[in-house]
Amino acid sequence: MKRIFKYLMLTVFAAGTMFYSCETTELEDLASPNALSADLADADLLLNAIQVNYLGAMQGMQGNGAALGRISYMGGRDYYNNFGSGTVSGAWGALYSGMLPDIAAIESQNDEENLLAFHLGISKAMAAHVMMGLVDSVGDIPWSEANNPAEYPSPSVDDDADVYAAAVAMLDEAESYLNAAGGGDDLFYGGNSANWMKFVNTLRMRAMLTTGDYAGALAQGNVIDSPDADMQFNYGTQELQPDTRHPWYQSDYTTSGANIYQSNWLMNLMAGDIAEWYGTFGQVAYPGAGNEEAGTAQDVVMSDDPRRRYYFYRQSWVTPGQSGMLFFNGNGPYVWPLSFAGTNGPATTANGETLQCSLQLQPFHLDFTEDGEDAYGMVGTWCAGKIGYWGRTHGNDEGTPPDNFTRTAVGVYPAGGSFDNQPDVPNYDNHGSISGTGAAISGAVWQGNGGGGQGMWPIYLSSYVHFMKAEAAMWLGDVATARAMMEIGMQHSFDKVLSMGSVDPDADSDYFATAGQVSDFIAMKLAEFDAAPLSNTHDPLAPSSNKDKLDVLGEQYFVAMYGGANDAWNFMRRTGHPRHVALGIMDNAESGPFPRTGTYPSGEISANPNILQRQDNNTQVFWDQGVVNPQN
Repeated sequence: MKRIFKYLMLTVFAAGTMFYSCETTELEDLASPNALSADLADADLLLNAIQVNYLGAMQGMQGNGAALGRISYMGGRDYYNNFGSGTVSGAWGALYSGMLPDIAAIESQNDEENLLAFHLGISKAMAAHVMMGLVDSVGDIPWSEANNPAEYPSPSVDDDADVYAAAVAMLDEAESYLNAAGGGDDLFYGGNSANWMKFVNTLRMRAMLTTGDYAGALAQGNVIDSPDADMQFNYGTQELQPDTRHPWYQSDYTTSGANIYQSNWLMNLMAGDIAEWYGTFGQVAYPGAGNEEAGTAQDVVMSDDPRRRYYFYRQSWVTPGQSGMLFFNGNGPYVWPLSFAGTNGPATTANGETLQCSLQLQPFHLDFTEDGEDAYGMVGTWCAGKIGYWGRTHGNDEGTPPDNFTRTAVGVYPAGGSFDNQPDVPNYDNHGSISGTGAAISGAVWQGNGGGGQGMWPIYLSSYVHFMKAEAAMWLGDVATARAMMEIGMQHSFDKVLSMGSVDPDADSDYFATAGQVSDFIAMKLAEFDAAPLSNTHDPLAPSSNKDKLDVLGEQYFVAMYGGANDAWNFMRRTGHPRHVALGIMDNAESGPFPRTGTYPSGEISANPNILQRQDNNTQVFWDQGVVNPQN
């Protein structure tokens, strides 16, 4: 297969698949006057198209999971409107109008020698994944009548459990084809049939975990359990004809600044226990004590996640209404609002133009919660992050202020952006030049900065697989195995993330995470897991220390899923954890119930009288036991 075709196909999804798509495609629209007929279409081109559709479908469903899991920012207050008719329209069209007809076309060209076995094996595996994802997202979907428009112009939906079973059966077909395949070329594994077989088994494990066969999931072998088998799509640095850069990079590294808001919850979780550095003088060990030069005070937050500089690129020293740290008299970091305007309160740094909520009273339902203002009177994390982490909280639907060169941008992982070289403690001597509201730092985002977009899009990483095994072990009461799987999952995540530091040629290696920092952080989280009870009663007014084992496990799983996160929504519906994700900016009366499903694409509803639209998000998928996360 000529690789030029891959780049031609890349133009299709690079511009349109950064978030879930809102376009719609009717099921009966299975033939295009611009498409080749099955007997004329090249099997290699069909396979490319299937893979492009698969990637787009996964990106859309990952967007839903990340937003509901607070791994990314959700921008609307009302769940039903957010996860209504556009929830899976992109994936719906990708499967029914793209992947399935193209698979049928390849099948029609296959012969007795089974020369297209590789094409069919990997195509059916990808289609099975999308089928399960659509069921997870909307429940009952068409299947048995879906691809026979002549006989069923308006196909009815099948029971969701039956479609899941059909997807698992399709995985069996995929395995059979892969066993007969001699190899080929593809966008993900480069023709490595062994890795594709691991992908098939990983999807089997996913189906078992989702449907409650925890012993089967834990026992499933030959899965993606090492980074060399990670299922991901790799991007380039070319800007035009076609643009091969990571979609997030395309959005955030522009001449007009960053355009994506990061999740305040995730950034603050990774920034660590802020109470550890409030008002400290020389209590935190860091390089350069006594040297009043910017950039010498590193790792000042003792429980911070070493991945944060790889995930997020800060453009500000401090967020309006929040506190920062000053390098104070050589004695160590000192917490202070970054202003010496005569008062100590957050009003000295609040700015309604760039961060409207910094001048607002916090919503009543957030009073005395972890998301509310802290004991020092700083704006709560519902509005702003500390030490320059500038994003938005769950459900914030305010307009876009002029903060493109102050908000936090995507970093070197996974988008191929910039590694965060900013010291957590700015230079005390020049504080006058950085005091005030949201003062920008040197090195704001710009087109071409950092790694130039040479990132990757994760679909299934070995870290995810070990966290899934850990969850299965927890369901079986095997805490020791869950702990071991969690440790491996965290280590694999760190290995993956830290390896991308070299993508940015301007990254300051002095700020790279060291092996000691990584091992200390993992040991700290394992100790937190060990100390946590197996279960406890959630108290929304309690500090984050009131976590049980699934809270600790779930948080680290969600951190590792940054950039992907398709299964975060499933994890929350299965377990009701993690229970310390951010509350929404709206209360439950305003937001409506947390979605158990989305709704059908509006284009399908208008064209197919046999599918009735739901009026709410309350319908439970067949595997959903209705477990509620108290934060939703």
